[in-house]
Amino acid sequence: MRWLLVLAFAFFLATNSAAQTPTRWPLSAGPEWSSTLRTGHFYGGRLRAEYDLITTTSPFRLRLEAGGFWSPTQSYFGNRIDGSYYYGASQSVDLSFGLSASLTPLPHARLAPYVVMAVVARQRWWHGFDSFRNPDGSLAWNSPVTSWTRGDVLLTPGIGIRARIGGHMFQLEMRHYEHRSLTLGTNLPF
Repeated sequence: MRWLLVLAFAFFLATNSAAQTPTRWPLSAGPEWSSTLRTGHFYGGRLRAEYDLITTTSPFRLRLEAGGFWSPTQSYFGNRIDGSYYYGASQSVDLSFGLSASLTPLPHARLAPYVVMAVVARQRWWHGFDSFRNPDGSLAWNSPVTSWTRGDVLLTPGIGIRARIGGHMFQLEMRHYEHRSLTLGTNLPF
């Protein structure tokens, strides 16, 4: 019985000290959206896992990152001033892998704003259709239902803020892929 109490106390101390020391594994998730005149607003979710290559208390941080985006099938419709209109549907998924660098003027502060720039390789899958009708209702052009995939390399600038709350590190970050992304993350406890 005594060894069980000692083991429980040791586990409590280990988890408490682990919460005090930030780990190198942040995990972030949040919404991503686009806003265009032709297709309206599209929403989805982004998940990103990172690994800090440089200690987390430095003003300069260098991280490996991997992530993904998913948006459910979404329809859009719009009217133009001349009476013509367009409509369609879209769904997209992507996987990305890259390297990000961030710089903060206050690395040891409770609230530390920072700027970030990442270079990511992205593989994107898209499925959808577009159609445009003239004011009299006749078909102007039509893109039938298609699916495609494309790989590219993106620069993703952003801003963020890191906060130490109750011994835990949190980060709120806004980035611009082709869409805007707002992710909230924390360091994993290992």
